[in-house]
Amino acid sequence: MVKKLLIASTTLLLLSCGSNNAKPKARESAGKNIKISEVIPENIVRLNISSGVTEPLSEIKTVTKTGGTVKKINFKNGDKVQKGQIILVLEDQEVQSAYLRAQATYIANKADFEIKERNYVKFKQLFDKQLISEEEYLVKRSNHLSAESSLKNSEATYLSAKKDYEDLIVKAKFTGVVTDLNLKLYEKVSANTDVVTLVDDSKILVKTGVSVHEINELSVGNKAEVDLEGVQNNYFGNVYEINPVANKDNKKYQIKVEIDNPEGQIKKGMYSKVAVQTGAKEGYLVPKNAIVIKELYSYIFIVEDGEAKRIKVDRGYSNGDKQEILSDELYSNMKLVVDGQFLLEDRDKVNILN
Repeated sequence: MVKKLLIASTTLLLLSCGSNNAKPKARESAGKNIKISEVIPENIVRLNISSGVTEPLSEIKTVTKTGGTVKKINFKNGDKVQKGQIILVLEDQEVQSAYLRAQATYIANKADFEIKERNYVKFKQLFDKQLISEEEYLVKRSNHLSAESSLKNSEATYLSAKKDYEDLIVKAKFTGVVTDLNLKLYEKVSANTDVVTLVDDSKILVKTGVSVHEINELSVGNKAEVDLEGVQNNYFGNVYEINPVANKDNKKYQIKVEIDNPEGQIKKGMYSKVAVQTGAKEGYLVPKNAIVIKELYSYIFIVEDGEAKRIKVDRGYSNGDKQEILSDELYSNMKLVVDGQFLLEDRDKVNILN
């Protein structure tokens, strides 16, 4: 009997020791590990991004009507000039002679007209008092009209010759920068030749285009950002002009963006990327990598009651690394899955990581 009890005790002891040395069973995970971000509606500024080319706000090309010989060149390309400064001087004897002759004729005709006008006034007074005959009065009146006609004709000729003569001296019509000046001293210049171009580069226009879907959302004064090729810093400006007629080739509506250029770093003809604000609205923007593509459809996953809910969405406006999403199922403060979404299926249990 004692032997049986001893065997039984030994057996219980062994079972007890075996129970104490057993490893605990691993706890099952609550679900797939994910990370989330709360999404709320925000103001989405729409941008049109297109290429453009710069041009000065003001530009005047000087063409010599008469031609002449280059007598003096005071500036070179790239020089800054003030309004009224003489850029270059041409010389032409025929132009100068024509001016002097026209001036002399005009002065002579003006003196003759003044004499005949005084005579006409006197004779008209006498005629009104019936102190002279009508024939004498009409002669003076005819002489006066003839002198007036000669004066006007000679004045027109004189003013034209004077302008030709004065245009031999090329002056800056505004403060700007000299360009396209390719003349040499004493060079003979033909009539109707471009001699110099003056640009005001304190303000620059960038020409670009917008689509028919954006033209009605665009207004003069809308903000724009310009990224210029070869220039480190971006520039900010405003829409200066909108052409309401589409280009017949590309069907785009040309717009011009005005930007300040105080340091003169922006040059004519630079290529650039232009981002123009074409409107704003409230909507949902999410990181582009939060969108899952399955069978050519776009989805996002949100977390509700510990489960992943899949929502089919449409894509709206793209803004850098973010994408506007459109769906009737979206709501404020939804918990969007931003990490782990590509391993999820609809209604999967999830474990939110910090």
